[in-house]
Amino acid sequence: MSGSVLPRTRSRDNARSQSLRLTERSNDMNHPIYPACIRELYESEILGEAASLALVEAAKSERDRYHFGTLLQLESETKVRLRPFLARHGIALDENMDLSQVEGIVGAYRATRNLQEFAAAMMPVAQSYLSRFEEIARICPAEEREVVQSMVRHESAILQWFAMESEGPSEVSLDGMLNELQHPLPRP
Repeated sequence: MSGSVLPRTRSRDNARSQSLRLTERSNDMNHPIYPACIRELYESEILGEAASLALVEAAKSERDRYHFGTLLQLESETKVRLRPFLARHGIALDENMDLSQVEGIVGAYRATRNLQEFAAAMMPVAQSYLSRFEEIARICPAEEREVVQSMVRHESAILQWFAMESEGPSEVSLDGMLNELQHPLPRP
């Protein structure tokens, strides 16, 4: 769903501008070379976890806090699940990476009036990650496809959440993410 269904506001324009800068950074990646690109999957979770935690702290309502907390739980569980996959390939498990995008993501949220506007502004970012994960899934060996496909499901669930929330508050927007979780947070 596009953000065009939302009324044009200065805060929405600021959030969209920030999300476009984040999308541009995400699209800078070259064609994946397997297995080197596996680190990208892990780093996306490190960034997602840091951004989600910052969004929980910046939440404007209890509902937003629960939604961002659920996203945080998804990013954390996925990061942990990826570690054995990285280790099999001898890829570093450290979390040292540039997290400067977190400030832009939180700034995009603060620049909006509500989760609906933020979700609309962030959809291109989630779509960018989903496209990248799909590209990696196409080139990975068959014996590793399930792990990489789980990343496609993961990002699809986040995109679904953004899409549904961009249309307005939804009681079922988190269902895709909740289905991916082993340990969901209690509902408020």
